[in-house]
Amino acid sequence: MNKEASKPKELPANPPKSLTVEEVAEMLRIKVRTVYEMVSQNRIPFRKAGRRTVFLLDEILEWTTPRQ
Repeated sequence: MNKEASKPKELPANPPKSLTVEEVAEMLRIKVRTVYEMVSQNRIPFRKAGRRTVFLLDEILEWTTPRQ
């Protein structure tokens, strides 16, 4: 048996913070329904965790940063 294969994977020092639809709506000061519409139109970065829609804080912050 390979010892490397049996080692558990190490988690990153600062795991990415995930946000709920409600938290993103509050952060962006928009309605929850608007967030769901943006998700369905792929206008906002999101992830699926089973049936749940989640957002990574880093991705949302980058997405909201104006581009030059």
